[in-house]
Amino acid sequence: MAIIREINVKYQFKETQCALAEQAITRPEDTAQVFDYLKHETKEMFIVANLTNQHTINCVEVVATGSVNGISMRPVEVLRTAVILNMPSVILVHNHPSGDPTPSTSDIQFTRKVIECAKVLDINVLDHVIIGLNRFTSLRETHSDLF
Repeated sequence: MAIIREINVKYQFKETQCALAEQAITRPEDTAQVFDYLKHETKEMFIVANLTNQHTINCVEVVATGSVNGISMRPVEVLRTAVILNMPSVILVHNHPSGDPTPSTSDIQFTRKVIECAKVLDINVLDHVIIGLNRFTSLRETHSDLF
């Protein structure tokens, strides 16, 4: 007998104290404020904020949790929810537990790969924000050639 797998998408709602969660995310500072809690995480966490046409957050997905100095994932995992929910744009967010949000070579290469894949799917990657202890880095601002 053959087995057929069925995909079941389940929404979980989480209340947040950040008023920006219901407003358009228009600046890297907005993203950093929404995800400021990541500065206290002891492991790298990679999150995708899936945005509506008005650039408000529709949903947030923790795509992967890594170690203190690394994380492993594929672009398909990053873009999966945007495809399933038909979201037009995303913002990538991850933290550096060291506190230094300077992007690594791996961060830049992975961002480039995700952007290339997203273009094929007609999904706009608006930014990749790296959260550090007391500051953040926007790859759109520091590496605009990627976008």
